[in-house]
Amino acid sequence: MMTFSGQVDHDDWLLESWSESGSVEECLKDFEGWHPDIVDLVKNVDTLNKWGLFVRPSLATWSKGRVTLLGDACHSMLPYLGQGVNMALEDASVLARCFDEDPNDVAAVFETYQGLRLNRTSKVVKSAAGMLPIFHNRALCKPETAGDYIKTQWSSEATAARYDWIYRYDATTIPLHSADEQNWSEQ
Repeated sequence: MMTFSGQVDHDDWLLESWSESGSVEECLKDFEGWHPDIVDLVKNVDTLNKWGLFVRPSLATWSKGRVTLLGDACHSMLPYLGQGVNMALEDASVLARCFDEDPNDVAAVFETYQGLRLNRTSKVVKSAAGMLPIFHNRALCKPETAGDYIKTQWSSEATAARYDWIYRYDATTIPLHSADEQNWSEQ
């Protein structure tokens, strides 16, 4: 069994579904002119599903009463950094630590949690969206320009600048109440 995912830009996509059926014919039209290996892959697919990627603004308020949100429910993001689930896990870790510190004041816990997470999640959301032109750059369409583009965009220096700030963050150790919390949340 093999699974693949491909992205095709469509201005007319409105349906929000994770289980919309696609057809081989549709997919072949979307990948017309691609490398024969890709076309063969599509021709041999048993089941195709399709879904749209929609950008939603992050919520300004994550909590109401005794209910709070985390992950995509309050700061959904495009998949280009692979951080959607990671942000939810970080949210959960910070939220749990806030509850450990002050289990009797739900409102204060939720306020601290959002305060600690808002800058970081906003930066990750923006950075993920910023990857679209990097992954979908015209230079990747032609073998004569793709190699140089990949060398510049995926060099050790470029990838370190793009990802290190994400991976250096440790939701299990960030300060919950100090002057240092702002520095952590901006990393």
